[in-house]
Amino acid sequence: MDRSLTTDDADDIALPPFDRSKVMRGTFAHRHGEQPEDEKRAVMFWESRGFAVDRLESGRTLFSRDSDFRLSRDSAPLAFCEVKTVWRHTVRTRILHEDRPIEERVEVSNKTVQERLSTDLVTAIRQLLYANPDHALLNFVLLVNRDQEATLTDLLSVLNTAFSSKKTKSLAARQAIWTAKEIDQFRRNVDLCLWSSAAGEELVLDQCLLFNPSLLSLAAEITGLRGDRLISLEPAA
Repeated sequence: MDRSLTTDDADDIALPPFDRSKVMRGTFAHRHGEQPEDEKRAVMFWESRGFAVDRLESGRTLFSRDSDFRLSRDSAPLAFCEVKTVWRHTVRTRILHEDRPIEERVEVSNKTVQERLSTDLVTAIRQLLYANPDHALLNFVLLVNRDQEATLTDLLSVLNTAFSSKKTKSLAARQAIWTAKEIDQFRRNVDLCLWSSAAGEELVLDQCLLFNPSLLSLAAEITGLRGDRLISLEPAA
């Protein structure tokens, strides 16, 4: 006979429970989207580029409404940065039995690559808009790719998703329109989006997507990328 069933997000082991009392009414709170190791690598990356990094979240909470870092250069605040680990989430379920050992099952998310990337972009822009509502500082997003199925082509496909203003009764269609509107917000408000992979203790930048043409020189300087690895995109109209 089964005594109990517990479900844990395998990516969030050892984190304390979420204190809902600390979330303001009317704001979104999001599960942290980065691995702690990738956040540390991100700090090392920015510091190696001459930035001072101010952590905005302690990492001791499971959910967050704020961005990860505020970046300063020459003692002046320059940008907010949100880090997201791109991966395929797994859920571990433990079933306790009276007459036999604990049964453990691991289920892998069945969301598509585009759905997983969309979620990362939507949560990133929400957190940046919370921290930087007037876009007084620059907005940077650092995506650390650990998903074997995800590619830069997938990311560009998501970023180029258009939304329709037509009314529809279909739940799936309404959700698609809502997501596309959020992606539109991303393109309007993010200045640099960095696509990277992890190699040992360091992050390796593969591509830089630039939505703010005036930052071309800065983007080349801080990323070291040139040519087709530094891609200029038009911001949303």
